[in-house]
Amino acid sequence: MLTNVPTDLLRAFVTVVDLGSYTKAAEVLGRTQPAVSLQIRRLEEILRTRLLNTEGKQVRLTAAGVELGPYARQMLRLNDDMIAHFANETLSGWIRVGLPTDFSNTFLLKAITQFAANHPDVRLEVESMLSRDLRHALAADKLNIAIGIAPAGEDVYLVNSATIRPIWAMADGFRWEKHLPLPIVRHPDPCEYAERMRAAMRGTKRIWKTVLVTSDVAGIQSALLAGLGVSALTPATLSPGLRVGREDEGFPPLEPLRVGLFYKHARLSKAGHGLAQWLMEQIGAAGQGLGS
Repeated sequence: MLTNVPTDLLRAFVTVVDLGSYTKAAEVLGRTQPAVSLQIRRLEEILRTRLLNTEGKQVRLTAAGVELGPYARQMLRLNDDMIAHFANETLSGWIRVGLPTDFSNTFLLKAITQFAANHPDVRLEVESMLSRDLRHALAADKLNIAIGIAPAGEDVYLVNSATIRPIWAMADGFRWEKHLPLPIVRHPDPCEYAERMRAAMRGTKRIWKTVLVTSDVAGIQSALLAGLGVSALTPATLSPGLRVGREDEGFPPLEPLRVGLFYKHARLSKAGHGLAQWLMEQIGAAGQGLGS
């Protein structure tokens, strides 16, 4: 019984997904298009499932293909990190990194600046935006690496992930009269934090109302400090003057979020792979998990 999946088959699969084309993947991999197609079929035979469908010129992932993605990307990352470790090459070039505004990126920025200091030939451009916009920017090749909230099913470029549990946040002096609607401050929809707040309120059969919508986490913090209402944050974004809402006050636990590291393996430079590995090492050393 075959117990190993050859990395060249996984690389063919990920490259087709990242570039959206068998022909483009063949050019990058230095193979013919039929050879790449044969590799995909061989991978499907090994895993006994269909991974990709072709609709005209569009390549679509099946449910099994989506499920395979993170496994394939993690295996390729480990393989390429091992090669890079022993090659000991100088890293250089530009890397465009996207960090989310919807949870604290202080730790991530510190890790990125440390990487830049260790690799003076690397140039970094850091963008901050909502998680959904980060994923769209990565898909459009406007970013090389993105870290952000990963809703269920959004696994196309997901390499690794961890979970965090949001908390109810409000000003130290905030008090809620439970016969009144709960005033909520949130990010624009679709917002994973807002969905969890609304679900929690529905579960307790309490009513709520949105009093402020902003895409900036600093704007949410300011609104909370002004006593405007409550919101869902992570522990890292609970700034001074804010407190956690307790269950005995009517604030039930919020469902956890999944935070992911995303990149297109086929599009990422050696420097980009080095940064991705560094971020995961630093995150692990801090014992935080992604974004927690």
